[in-house]
Amino acid sequence: MSVVPKAVMPKIVKMSVLALLPACALAQEVPPAGQPTPNGADQLVGLFGATCLHFAGDNAGLRSFLTQQQAPKMPQQARDAFLAGRAGEVYDVSVPNVNLALVSLDDGGCEAVVEKADPAEIIPTLQQSAAEAHVTVQALGAQQTDKSGRGVNHAAFLLTSGGKQMHVLVSTAPQPPQAVLTFVPR
Repeated sequence: MSVVPKAVMPKIVKMSVLALLPACALAQEVPPAGQPTPNGADQLVGLFGATCLHFAGDNAGLRSFLTQQQAPKMPQQARDAFLAGRAGEVYDVSVPNVNLALVSLDDGGCEAVVEKADPAEIIPTLQQSAAEAHVTVQALGAQQTDKSGRGVNHAAFLLTSGGKQMHVLVSTAPQPPQAVLTFVPR
C-alpha cells in the first residue's frame, strides 16, 4: 500500500513506488527483486515530484505530510546551513546509500537536495519523469555556470501540468551537495 496521496500519481509524477519512497522515508534496505539499485538522480527527482511539486506553495501541507511520514527534522547546525538565513524547516529524508534533505521555506518555496549524484543525470531524469507524467518542460534560457569558480551550474525550467505552471531551478556541482532542485513560488 502506498502512503503517497492518490492525487500525486496522475497529476504531478507517475514514478515508480521505488522513486517515491524517499518522500515517505520508508525505503527498503534492499530493492525488490528485479529492480535496479536507486541512484541519487532518481531519488532526488522522485522526492522533488512527490513533495515540492505536489505541495507547490503549500508549506503547511508539505510539513504536515512529512510529519505524518515521520521524517525527522535536521539538527540546528544542519538546518542553519541549508536555510542560509532564510526562514523554514529542513528534513532528513535520506534512504540507504542516498543522503537527501528537503527544505520547506516559509515563503512556499521548496528544495530537494542530494549529497551525491551524477550531475549529468539530473536534468535528463527530471525531463524523463516529467514526460512520463505528461508534464511539459520548457527551458527558460541557457544553462549557466556560477561565477564562483566552483563549477556550479544552474538551469531554469517551467513545468506545466493541467494548466498549472511551476518554476523550477536545477543546480548541480562537482562536489557535494551535487544537486538541488528548487521549486520557486510565483
